Amino acid sequence: MSSHPSPFRAQRALPVLLSAVLGAGGCAVKVSGLARPTPAGPTVETREGEVYRLVTSPDSVALAALDGHEVVVEGQRAFGAVRVTDWQVVGGLHGMPVWVGEVRGMGAQIGVDDRNSGAFYWVDDHAAQTLDDHVGEVVLLEGYVDGPHRIRVMYWRPLSPGAVVDGLR
Repeated sequence: MSSHPSPFRAQRALPVLLSAVLGAGGCAVKVSGLARPTPAGPTVETREGEVYRLVTSPDSVALAALDGHEVVVEGQRAFGAVRVTDWQVVGGLHGMPVWVGEVRGMGAQIGVDDRNSGAFYWVDDHAAQTLDDHVGEVVLLEGYVDGPHRIRVMYWRPLSPGAVVDGLR
Protein backbone atom coordinates (compact mmCIF):
# COMPACT_ATOMS: atom_id res chain seq x y z
CA MET A 1 0.00 0.00 0.00
CA SER A 2 1.16 3.44 -0.88
CA SER A 3 1.10 6.33 1.56
CA HIS A 4 0.18 8.74 -1.27
CA PRO A 5 -3.51 9.49 -1.88
CA SER A 6 -4.98 8.21 -5.10
CA PRO A 7 -5.29 10.83 -7.84
CA PHE A 8 -8.71 9.36 -8.59
CA ARG A 9 -9.94 10.20 -5.06
CA ALA A 10 -8.61 13.75 -5.34
CA GLN A 11 -10.43 14.25 -8.65
CA ARG A 12 -13.74 13.05 -7.16
CA ALA A 13 -13.36 15.15 -4.02
CA LEU A 14 -12.76 18.42 -5.89
CA PRO A 15 -16.31 18.77 -7.41
CA VAL A 16 -17.90 17.88 -4.07
CA LEU A 17 -15.80 20.46 -2.27
CA LEU A 18 -16.49 23.15 -4.89
CA SER A 19 -20.25 22.59 -4.80
CA ALA A 20 -20.24 22.86 -1.01
CA VAL A 21 -18.17 26.06 -1.08
CA LEU A 22 -20.25 27.69 -3.84
CA GLY A 23 -23.52 26.95 -2.08
CA ALA A 24 -24.97 24.55 -4.63
CA GLY A 25 -26.26 22.41 -1.80
CA GLY A 26 -28.19 25.19 -0.04
CA CYS A 27 -31.68 24.46 1.23
CA ALA A 28 -34.70 26.20 -0.25
CA VAL A 29 -36.22 28.65 2.21
CA LYS A 30 -39.16 31.06 2.35
CA VAL A 31 -38.86 33.85 4.90
CA SER A 32 -41.37 36.54 5.81
CA GLY A 33 -40.77 39.53 8.00
CA LEU A 34 -39.66 43.16 8.00
CA ALA A 35 -37.02 44.31 5.53
CA ARG A 36 -34.18 46.26 7.12
CA PRO A 37 -31.16 47.92 5.50
CA THR A 38 -27.81 47.39 7.22
CA PRO A 39 -24.23 48.38 6.33
CA ALA A 40 -23.65 44.71 5.39
CA GLY A 41 -26.67 44.67 3.07
CA PRO A 42 -30.41 44.06 3.35
CA THR A 43 -31.87 41.74 5.98
CA VAL A 44 -35.25 40.29 6.91
CA GLU A 45 -36.27 40.14 10.57
CA THR A 46 -38.96 37.55 11.29
CA ARG A 47 -41.68 37.81 13.93
CA GLU A 48 -39.71 35.32 15.98
CA GLY A 49 -36.74 37.69 16.01
CA GLU A 50 -34.51 35.74 13.61
CA VAL A 51 -32.51 37.89 11.22
CA TYR A 52 -31.61 36.63 7.74
CA ARG A 53 -28.94 38.38 5.68
CA LEU A 54 -29.99 38.64 2.02
CA VAL A 55 -27.72 38.13 -0.97
CA THR A 56 -29.43 40.02 -3.78
CA SER A 57 -29.28 39.74 -7.55
CA PRO A 58 -30.02 42.52 -10.07
CA ASP A 59 -33.70 41.46 -9.89
CA SER A 60 -33.83 41.78 -6.09
CA VAL A 61 -31.47 44.70 -5.42
CA ALA A 62 -34.54 46.85 -4.65
CA LEU A 63 -34.81 45.05 -1.30
CA ALA A 64 -31.91 47.21 -0.07
CA ALA A 65 -34.14 50.33 -0.30
CA LEU A 66 -36.87 48.94 1.98
CA ASP A 67 -36.99 49.72 5.69
CA GLY A 68 -39.83 48.35 7.80
CA HIS A 69 -41.84 47.02 4.87
CA GLU A 70 -43.27 43.52 5.23
CA VAL A 71 -41.72 41.18 2.66
CA VAL A 72 -41.75 37.53 1.64
CA VAL A 73 -38.42 36.30 0.31
CA GLU A 74 -37.70 32.95 -1.33
CA GLY A 75 -34.23 31.65 -2.02
CA GLN A 76 -31.43 29.27 -1.21
CA ARG A 77 -29.94 29.22 2.27
CA ALA A 78 -26.16 29.01 2.41
CA PHE A 79 -23.59 30.14 4.97
CA GLY A 80 -26.07 31.99 7.17
CA ALA A 81 -27.56 34.03 4.33
CA VAL A 82 -30.42 33.69 1.85
CA ARG A 83 -29.58 34.03 -1.85
CA VAL A 84 -32.79 35.68 -3.11
CA THR A 85 -34.57 34.02 -6.05
CA ASP A 86 -38.00 35.69 -5.66
CA TRP A 87 -39.52 38.36 -3.42
CA GLN A 88 -42.69 40.34 -2.77
CA VAL A 89 -43.57 43.34 -0.66
CA VAL A 90 -46.82 42.45 1.09
CA GLY A 91 -47.22 45.40 3.45
CA GLY A 92 -46.25 49.04 3.45
CA LEU A 93 -45.41 51.47 6.22
CA HIS A 94 -48.85 53.10 6.19
CA GLY A 95 -51.11 50.04 6.34
CA MET A 96 -52.26 50.40 2.73
CA PRO A 97 -52.03 48.00 -0.20
CA VAL A 98 -48.65 47.99 -1.95
CA TRP A 99 -47.62 47.80 -5.61
CA VAL A 100 -43.98 47.37 -6.66
CA GLY A 101 -42.65 47.61 -10.18
CA GLU A 102 -41.07 49.54 -13.01
CA VAL A 103 -42.67 52.86 -13.96
CA ARG A 104 -43.76 52.92 -17.60
CA GLY A 105 -45.18 55.67 -19.73
CA MET A 106 -47.84 54.89 -22.31
CA GLY A 107 -48.81 57.94 -24.26
CA ALA A 108 -49.88 60.62 -21.82
CA GLN A 109 -50.44 58.16 -18.97
CA ILE A 110 -48.08 56.62 -16.44
CA GLY A 111 -48.36 53.25 -14.74
CA VAL A 112 -46.49 50.48 -12.98
CA ASP A 113 -45.87 46.83 -13.90
CA ASP A 114 -46.69 45.26 -10.53
CA ARG A 115 -44.28 42.42 -9.73
CA ASN A 116 -46.59 41.00 -7.05
CA SER A 117 -49.54 40.39 -9.39
CA GLY A 118 -47.95 40.54 -12.84
CA ALA A 119 -50.55 43.13 -13.89
CA PHE A 120 -50.13 46.70 -15.15
CA TYR A 121 -51.77 49.50 -13.12
CA TRP A 122 -52.32 53.13 -14.10
CA VAL A 123 -51.69 55.80 -11.45
CA ASP A 124 -53.76 58.90 -10.68
CA ASP A 125 -52.96 62.22 -12.41
CA HIS A 126 -51.09 63.74 -9.45
CA ALA A 127 -48.86 60.66 -9.11
CA ALA A 128 -48.33 60.56 -12.88
CA GLN A 129 -46.86 64.09 -12.81
CA THR A 130 -44.41 63.10 -10.08
CA LEU A 131 -43.53 59.66 -11.46
CA ASP A 132 -42.96 61.01 -14.98
CA ASP A 133 -39.37 61.78 -13.93
CA HIS A 134 -38.92 58.15 -12.80
CA VAL A 135 -39.91 56.22 -15.94
CA GLY A 136 -37.78 53.07 -16.13
CA GLU A 137 -37.10 53.01 -12.38
CA VAL A 138 -38.50 50.53 -9.85
CA VAL A 139 -40.81 52.14 -7.29
CA LEU A 140 -43.04 51.11 -4.40
CA LEU A 141 -46.52 52.64 -4.33
CA GLU A 142 -48.96 52.71 -1.43
CA GLY A 143 -52.57 53.71 -1.90
CA TYR A 144 -55.90 52.28 -2.90
CA VAL A 145 -57.72 51.09 -5.99
CA ASP A 146 -59.50 53.99 -7.67
CA GLY A 147 -61.01 52.12 -10.64
CA PRO A 148 -60.22 49.22 -12.94
CA HIS A 149 -56.43 48.79 -12.81
CA ARG A 150 -56.03 52.33 -11.49
CA ILE A 151 -54.26 53.28 -8.26
CA ARG A 152 -54.74 56.41 -6.19
CA VAL A 153 -51.18 56.82 -4.87
CA MET A 154 -50.88 58.20 -1.35
CA TYR A 155 -47.19 57.43 -0.73
CA TRP A 156 -44.35 56.25 -2.92
CA ARG A 157 -40.70 55.43 -2.66
CA PRO A 158 -38.07 54.79 -5.36
CA LEU A 159 -36.34 51.43 -5.05
CA SER A 160 -33.74 51.72 -7.82
CA PRO A 161 -30.12 51.88 -6.62
CA GLY A 162 -29.03 55.44 -5.88
CA ALA A 163 -32.56 56.84 -6.02
CA VAL A 164 -33.56 59.59 -3.62
CA VAL A 165 -36.35 58.62 -1.21
CA ASP A 166 -39.29 60.99 -1.44
CA GLY A 167 -43.07 60.90 -1.08
CA LEU A 168 -46.05 62.40 -2.84
CA ARG A 169 -47.92 63.78 0.11
